[in-house]
Amino acid sequence: MVNFHCDNEMINRAARIALGDIRSNCIPFKDGLLTQEKVCVMAGIDYDTPWTRDTAINTVNAVAVLEPETAGNTMMSVLEEHDGIVRVGGQYWDKIIWVIAADRFCDITADASFREFAVTVSDNTFRQLEAEEFDDEFGLFRGPAVYGDGVAAYPDRYAKPGRLYSGILEWPDHNPDERIGKGYGIPIKALSTNITYYEAYLAAAGMADKAGIMADKADTWRTRAASLKENINKYFWNTGTGRYDYFFDHAGKCDYAEALGLSFAILSDIADEKKTASIIENTYVSAEGIPVVWPAFPRYAGEETLPDGRSRRTYGRHCGTIWPHAEGFWALAMKKAGYGKGFDLELMKMAERATRDMHFAEIYHPDTGEIYGGLQEQHGSMKLWDSCSKQTWSATAFLAMILYGIAGISYSDGAITSAPYLPAGMNEAVITGLPTRDGSATISVKRESGKKVTADISFMV
Repeated sequence: MVNFHCDNEMINRAARIALGDIRSNCIPFKDGLLTQEKVCVMAGIDYDTPWTRDTAINTVNAVAVLEPETAGNTMMSVLEEHDGIVRVGGQYWDKIIWVIAADRFCDITADASFREFAVTVSDNTFRQLEAEEFDDEFGLFRGPAVYGDGVAAYPDRYAKPGRLYSGILEWPDHNPDERIGKGYGIPIKALSTNITYYEAYLAAAGMADKAGIMADKADTWRTRAASLKENINKYFWNTGTGRYDYFFDHAGKCDYAEALGLSFAILSDIADEKKTASIIENTYVSAEGIPVVWPAFPRYAGEETLPDGRSRRTYGRHCGTIWPHAEGFWALAMKKAGYGKGFDLELMKMAERATRDMHFAEIYHPDTGEIYGGLQEQHGSMKLWDSCSKQTWSATAFLAMILYGIAGISYSDGAITSAPYLPAGMNEAVITGLPTRDGSATISVKRESGKKVTADISFMV
């Protein structure tokens, strides 16, 4: 069992809450390629399904380290088989994120058979999505943003007519004259989604190399990744804003700041050092952390009076609000960029909220840090939505900051290394029970004299 302890009691308490939230969401479940019930991790206490993107993000962030068997079960549960062909299931535009999670899972577990299986699944899924959603004109993939399944993630033209629907998947049915004739029909080309394809191509190629299969496919995937990187920088980089645009479509570009897309750009090296510095300088971060999309779309702007008489601004469910899963990726991007203050803010704010509420919620208000679901259209009116409780990817985002931020772990076929970091005010941390190919590892991180941070790794067979 993985455990964490440091010399900051708030962080210790938040880590225990995160572990509790995750384990409370691990229940018997059967779907996809699971032919009998096995323990899988649900998206949250208010959800009765894992969701593909949640599964992938949770696997990458923490579950593959904490509960490898549960991670594997959950990843199998979101696959689907038709006519003997196994592909990733779930919402079409970002389901390819499963491939990235499969690569992380195999690096941690050294599971050679799953790796070979995952390469085949990747190939089948790539071929489907390339046929249906690749835009030859721009050399990019169509589809909404990663996680952005609600219309609150998009401008007014995606929330019409008459606010009759809340999900972006319903848009083509209500806008037949604007839908694309190929694939699902949504014309959006989003930053986060295209970077996800880029990373998935490289992940699949790496798995193929290690498995010793599909060498020709691996070369093709690397070529396609290189082309995607070139086109992402060509079409999304905005010299005026000093960062990448959120998305563009037939009506033009949306130059808002998308937290996931910008984080992915830094973490994947889509952004070079100069662009990374510009992103950090030109991206708004609220006192409570980075908003998932900024600014909020004007239709959600307003004031509300709370039962206690206080007044607070209103924001969209998918814009302006704080989603911890996005905070986690931004924090790790800030560590990678050498911007410790950015990492520290997200870590401490998430810990403060979790220890206050005794769980990790789905969404928070960017001004007050209160649990807040945000506004979004539904059934012809504007509704204040709930923020779900014990949200798994919020908890795994916090633990990712500990595992990949503070401990700085990196796996390769079951072998572990460390590139540690300690936030301001923290001088030591210990993580025990980390799985390795031959047993487990303990990583002890300390701040030495002169502020140098070092890590010692000990192994137990």
